[in-house]
Amino acid sequence: MCTTSNNTKFNIAQRIAIEARVTALARRDEDIKTRVGPILKQLWNPERELHHVSDLSAFQILRDRFPNFIQVIDLWEATAIGLSRVGLPFQSAPVLLVGDPGLGKTFFVKEAAKALALPYYELSMATATASFLISGGNLQWAQGEPGFVAKSLAESAMANPVLLLDEIDKVGGENRYDPLGPFYPLLEPHSAKRFRDEALEVELDASKVIWVATANDINNIPSPIRSRMRVFEITPPDPPQMRQVIKSVYQGILDNQTYGSLLDAEIHEDAIEVLSRLGPRLVRQSLEEASLHVIRDNRSLIQAGDIKVHQERRTPYGFL
Repeated sequence: MCTTSNNTKFNIAQRIAIEARVTALARRDEDIKTRVGPILKQLWNPERELHHVSDLSAFQILRDRFPNFIQVIDLWEATAIGLSRVGLPFQSAPVLLVGDPGLGKTFFVKEAAKALALPYYELSMATATASFLISGGNLQWAQGEPGFVAKSLAESAMANPVLLLDEIDKVGGENRYDPLGPFYPLLEPHSAKRFRDEALEVELDASKVIWVATANDINNIPSPIRSRMRVFEITPPDPPQMRQVIKSVYQGILDNQTYGSLLDAEIHEDAIEVLSRLGPRLVRQSLEEASLHVIRDNRSLIQAGDIKVHQERRTPYGFL
């Protein structure tokens, strides 16, 4: 995992603005105070760290675990190297990962944030039907409260967290409440500096946020959003990469699950052949379930018969 080195201090809001807002809310009813009070309390000290990525070993670990994401990993590594050499914290242009379901796009982003020691927050855009979920709702509304961006920045110890917009191509809602509306300014650093949450009524500096979005169909994303993001097409792993993915997923089970010590260091070759027919997401699910079944049966080696798939298998990638 990457470590922090000479992290920079950064204010995500102006303390005087926070104090003024708290004073103004003192005259409001308790319901409103309850809706915004916790976020304002977190923002009372608006100073955050800007994380520097100086340990580059995490990028090779990510390549080993996610070989079909090498292009975006290479971009982030090159960015980290360049910024580190001039003593600047890590940042990235917004990234859009496009590919079929089941390739592990969401899991990759979460694990990349962990490897780079960056806070991680995600929002399912498939269930986002209005902009107030992102930019906050006016407190005159019964359900008005701070939105996803303000909540994430307030909670984060760093001003450059990873914020994932999952399945951005599946956004619903009416045009006047377009959930994507807030992202037109948020994806541009110069306008993100003055992001205003409608419930807080305080300007936040979201210019250091590392935005990542996932999608299955790029054609369902408005071109102004696409133009603000660096697009990477994620394809299924080829046969050698798939073996690498399977072994990496299994190693993660050995290392991170409490029952990992009860399993053999490797799975049987015939199990690898069966798993190679699946997408990365199903590989992880199938291996976790197989591990538990093997332990239940007082065994330690996962074989082909232990792999149970509860939905239609994907087209083989070339093993069989």
